[in-house]
Formats: sequence, C-alpha cells, structure tokens
Amino acid sequence: MRKRIVVLLIVLLTVSLSAFAGAQAEADKGYDLYIYNSKGENAAQFAEMAKAYEAETGVRVRTFSIGSGQDHMETLRAEMNSRNKPSIFSIQGVKELIEWYQGGFVVDFNSITDASFKALANNISPSLRLTNDGKTSFGVPYNVEGYGYIVDRQMIADLFGGASVDAFIADAKAATYAEWEALVKALDAYIKRNVQSTVKLNGKAYVLATAKTGLAKNLNGVFAVMGAEKWTYGDHFINVAVNAVFANPNAAANATDADVEQLRGAFLAYAKALDLKTSYLAGLRGAATRGQDFVSSANFGYDQAVQIFADNKAVFFKQGNWAYGNIAGVNAAQAERLEFLPVKMPFESADIKVAGLTVAKLNSSIPVFVPNYYAINSQVPAAEQKLAMDFLVWLNTSATGKKYIVEEFNFIPYNADPATTTLPNSLGNSILDYIKAGTIIAAPYHGAPATWSGDVVGLRLMEQYLTKSNWTAQDYKDIVDYAVQNWQNLN
Repeated sequence: MRKRIVVLLIVLLTVSLSAFAGAQAEADKGYDLYIYNSKGENAAQFAEMAKAYEAETGVRVRTFSIGSGQDHMETLRAEMNSRNKPSIFSIQGVKELIEWYQGGFVVDFNSITDASFKALANNISPSLRLTNDGKTSFGVPYNVEGYGYIVDRQMIADLFGGASVDAFIADAKAATYAEWEALVKALDAYIKRNVQSTVKLNGKAYVLATAKTGLAKNLNGVFAVMGAEKWTYGDHFINVAVNAVFANPNAAANATDADVEQLRGAFLAYAKALDLKTSYLAGLRGAATRGQDFVSSANFGYDQAVQIFADNKAVFFKQGNWAYGNIAGVNAAQAERLEFLPVKMPFESADIKVAGLTVAKLNSSIPVFVPNYYAINSQVPAAEQKLAMDFLVWLNTSATGKKYIVEEFNFIPYNADPATTTLPNSLGNSILDYIKAGTIIAAPYHGAPATWSGDVVGLRLMEQYLTKSNWTAQDYKDIVDYAVQNWQNLN
C-alpha cells in the first residue's frame, strides 16, 4: 500500500512538473509586450524604438508593422483572433473603432486607475480623442498629420524667380480654384511646349521664366500621382470634399441618407478636381497619361511617385507630412525645402453645408487630424494591459520616447504647441504654420462607413476612370452617384 502511494505521488509530481513546465513555456512567448503598428512608413524606426525601450526598462517588445500604403484591417483581424494577441494595436479613426468596440477589444481610458496613464489620457484634448459618444476615450494619438500639394521652394524659384517664392506660396494658398486650374494648364504648356505665360494667384501676377533653368529642366509633368494607391484619391482626396458637409468624423458617422445626399455638389467638385490632377501627370520616364500603366504598382505605386517628385520631374505631389522620410531618403536636400499648398476644388457656395465654412476657407485650408491611435487590448491579461500603459506613458513623456516621435518618426506630437514648437523637418513646420493661422479642416471621412472611401469608391475610380483617357460630364455624374449611393447602402 505504501509503495502504491509513493508511486502515485511520483506520478502526480511528474504530471505537475510537466504542466508547470508547459505553462512556463507558454507564458514565455519571447516577449512581454506586443505592439501592432499600422504606420508602415516608420516600420524600421518603430522597431528601433522598441529596442531602446527594452534597453531602458528591460521589457521585451515585439513589434509588427504593415507595409507602407497597405490596408491593415485584415491583418489586424487575424492577429486579434490569434493565440497571442497584440497588447497595443492601431485604430484609424471612428470608422474602425466601431468594430473593435462592438467586439469588446478596446479599453475605455475612463475605467483606468493607473495614475501615470490616467494623467496622460486626461491631457488629450477633447477634440483629438477617439470616442464614440463624446464621453468615452479609447486611444492615445500617434501624432497629428496633414496633407496637401507638396511643392519644392527651389522649383518655384526656378520657375518664377527667387524673389517671388514667399509671395507665390502665400498667394497660391489663397488662390481660387479657377486660378489654380489656370496655373496647372500654364505649367503644362511651359513644361511640354516651352510656352511662357503670366498666371494670376490671389489676383497677383506671376511670370514664368523665359527659359527652363535649374530644377525646372527636369520636369516632364505637373503632378506626381500614385495611381496604384487607391487610398490617396479614395481616402484623402475625397476627404476634402466631405469637409464641405460634415465638420468632423462623428458628424459623418451619424449621417442620415438625407445628410449624405447633400454631398452631391461637393462630390461633383471632387470629380472635376481629380480629373484635372490626373490629366497632367509626370512619370519616371517621361510625361504620363491615364491608362492601365497608371494603375500599375510597378510604375505608379507609392515609392515610384516619391521618386518622380524627388527627381524633380513633377511640380506638385499630393501627399502628407508622413512622406518626409521617404522623400529625404531619395533627395535629402529637397526634403528641407518643402511646403504644403491646399488641395483646391471647384466648390459652389451651395455645396458648403458646414456652419461658418466658406468656399474660400475650404480652398485655403489643409486637413489636419489624428490618423492613428494606440488602443489597449481589453482581451489580453491585466498584466499586459499594465505594460501597455507604461509603454504609452514612456513614449509620450520620456526624453527618449519624444525624441523618436519627433526626430525618427518625423511626427508632429499631438500635444505640440504650434506657437512654440519647431520641428526638424520642413513638412511638419509647414503644417504648424497652417495650425497657427487657423486654416485647417478635419478628416470627416474617418466617420464614413469603414470600406466606403478606399475599397469601394477608390477601387471604382482605379478600375473605371483612372484607366480612361478622357472624362465626360456623364462620368462626373456617375462618380457622384456611385459615391453617394454606396455610402447610403453601407450605412
């Protein structure tokens, strides 16, 4: 009997040790904190930042970053359904929040008692919070971003004379759409046929140089455009038009079918402006046109468009301050000379439904917004949630964390004071100038149905219109109908 008891104890001990060893092996995943980053442009720097955090704190961080320009939601869904879920993950605005809120994946910061994190969360400006009702708070902003037409000051000097650069930039910001359209056509004639002319911006005259010199000798088109990247015209470009009717993402998220109908005039302006931009294209090997080649990622993807602009083959490049690092990687000198000009559209006064907004204000402003938020996963253990809080506090308050945000990521901190902040990159400082001047609009497209702007409207434009050389009035109408009807269908 005693022998049996001893044997039984040995068996139980063996089983217990095996279970303990298995639990230990499962617990030690090779990292302590897993961060999913949807900002592919800073993937390498993000990984370096994680190593710096481990060096300072001893916390092992696993990072995953998607490719630049990729849709991250399918990848994130797979990660959220995996055994080892991210402790921190990215949410790109209200339209993505809905899914993760309904699925029970997000921690409401109002429920957190950790003092350091509570202080960080409470200091996020109400206008920048990720919320579904104005009371909740589900994310720490990555940064603030803005976008418009990027232009090289030296290119303007070579086209219009060095003494005219500051005045040109100021008047181009204030110019009407008609003046903008005339400028685009004058530049096209100058680039392709050496036609010298005078253009007016904000009512003031600017004369093109008699002969191409300096950077202007490299031009083969007016715009560098990523035809293969539907998010650039399906998300960001159409967002300018959405601003005419909805002042912010929550207004768009709560829109009725009748509200969406009011977008028709703004979407008509959008279609015309997109036609203009994609009719005067620069290419890697010469002037380009709409067609199958234009939607090829091998020729007009993100990297190719950056190359076109950085090689001085285009005057304008519609992108955001996130592109600074990409441009600097190709042409470091050019990256220090960049400014933003507003995206302009041929709006009519009747198209503007937002109180206090005018056509002139809309066409002289750039969108500035929070593109991504760090959310804490409510599905991971409490210990991992605490590590997530500690990391976010470190990132936004420590000297090392803030250095990565500003100098390595080339971000504009969400809590930066535009009156006192100077950034180490030209595009960030250009956005701060717009913030100081109050000439900014929002990103209400974040409140549209989740797939509407990129996967629905953007894909339709890529397949049906960016492959077509000439657009008609009927094409404009069809684009408007498609955009409005699909928003309503997806609501």
